Amino acid sequence: QHNPATLKPSVRQNHAMAYDSVRGKVVLFGGSSGGSETWEWDGANWTQMDPATKPSVRQNHAMAFDSTRGKVVLFGGSTANYTYNDEIWEWDGTNWTQMDPATKPTARYGHAIAYDSARGRVVMFGGDVAGSGRNDTWEWDGTNWTQMDPTTKPSACSWHAMTYDSARGK
Repeated sequence: QHNPATLKPSVRQNHAMAYDSVRGKVVLFGGSSGGSETWEWDGANWTQMDPATKPSVRQNHAMAFDSTRGKVVLFGGSTANYTYNDEIWEWDGTNWTQMDPATKPTARYGHAIAYDSARGRVVMFGGDVAGSGRNDTWEWDGTNWTQMDPTTKPSACSWHAMTYDSARGK
């Protein structure tokens, strides 16, 4: 257990985190009591970041690190009053940038994303919108989302987890 002497995030739930392997920092955003805060952990201390631009208050979103492009990618989530969104944001270590793709998934929360380093794509699966589970698969290439149409796929689910297995490329 670490107990840094410096400032640390407040207790929260339904936030998202991703490890930025280029900068060696864990990035935390939002959560039920975290508003629109961005924090970074360097292994010893937390630092609250003060970006000029940032996503709106949200929880139940998902994040992954795109190591090819050096960006943390954030998608979706919900506000405290259950307004769902389809926004995609990228963190470069200094600022958040909202992306404006021509094609994007429907708004959702409780989905999972992971970065496929062999193909250079963030992969998203599932999630929920007002009790309607999803079983769709989407890929983000840094410019646009593409809906995938695999012949076999898991049933609709939310609140699941994903990770990339680099040894097997899956």
